[in-house]
Amino acid sequence: MAGVVGRGWDQDKMVERRYPTRYDLDEAAPKNPVLLVRVCGHAAVANTKALEKLGLLDREPAELQGLVVREDGKPIGLLVEDAVSWASGEDTVGPVKPTLKELLRKVIAEYLRYGVTAIHSMSVDVEELSIIRELELDGELKLKYKAYVRPDLLWSIPEELRHLVRGVKVFADGSFGARTAALREHYSDFPSSGTLLIRAEEIAELARAAGSQGLELAVHAIGDRAVEEVLRAAAMSHGRIRVEHASLTPPDLLDLFSQLRPDVTVQPHFIISDTWIVDRLGERTRWVYAFKSLAKTGSTLMGSSDSPVEPLNPWLGVYAAVHRGEPEGLPIAKYTDGEKLSLREAVSLYAQPASYPEDVVVLNVTKEPVSKDEFAKVLAERVFLRGEELQPHECAKC
Repeated sequence: MAGVVGRGWDQDKMVERRYPTRYDLDEAAPKNPVLLVRVCGHAAVANTKALEKLGLLDREPAELQGLVVREDGKPIGLLVEDAVSWASGEDTVGPVKPTLKELLRKVIAEYLRYGVTAIHSMSVDVEELSIIRELELDGELKLKYKAYVRPDLLWSIPEELRHLVRGVKVFADGSFGARTAALREHYSDFPSSGTLLIRAEEIAELARAAGSQGLELAVHAIGDRAVEEVLRAAAMSHGRIRVEHASLTPPDLLDLFSQLRPDVTVQPHFIISDTWIVDRLGERTRWVYAFKSLAKTGSTLMGSSDSPVEPLNPWLGVYAAVHRGEPEGLPIAKYTDGEKLSLREAVSLYAQPASYPEDVVVLNVTKEPVSKDEFAKVLAERVFLRGEELQPHECAKC
């Protein structure tokens, strides 16, 4: 039986501003299994046929307890966190995978078109690593690539692929959009404080295990409770821990960042895509996406797209870091005006010349972009990698 798998819905952009249920999907697709993942990847909705094929109508496996949302004992079709990846990986739903090799070629060319010469790919499986290795052997891997693999691969990375791996990625919580990011207090618009997926002691042990393999541990942490757990782990572990997101950082957590100074990856485009953030956090919004404050702690900040959740184009991230939603009239601009970065500071999130002095990118601009449209049109005219100029077809006609 054919199945439909999709991604990209956001309940806050729907007319009723509520989570869809299996009953909504059943009206459109009563005969075929359907699984639709939220834009953030931390929630999904399945119709009745999909729940049947996944075996989730009556009960769920022990490891998914609490992650299959039920009302009056019956699943409403909403899955969160590990249940999403579990369902997405089940052949019973029946997704058809496109040709990953060709897609990866296109993505690499697009990165180079924007002037990106090095990337970190997150939550990577062996299939992606193998394709990247093929591209490398064929001379088609033009940019610098490092992977953070899924934790189940920590002890089983094939030897011929190890040079592509920099670390391991795990999740401490979910997302603000799905209300699964772990907060110290309830969401301002929902009687829940999210889901903490792992404790500091477990994180520290994973960091030590990764370190024994010469790898770094990257931990997804968005809510302040999750960020606190990761920082506690960093304090008790000698392994290298990198904080992914660090989205909500009240003053006491900034003090911890000052003491520990971990590497932190941030996603500036969240500022303008999370249009509902004040509804979620209320007055806590003044501590969200606090890039200037984080930089003052001495931590090393690195810009990230979080694609496919956000646009791949880093220049849109730079725009968001500089203007913080003010041109769009977003409420977050009022709460976090003091967190605006200068253009130089925002670009430095994505470009650290000392890291790759042999790479040079010539852009198509002669003056500083100001508007979003101007930032969106910033492209690479010429790209030199390791001193060698790329040909136009190698970087989507850069």
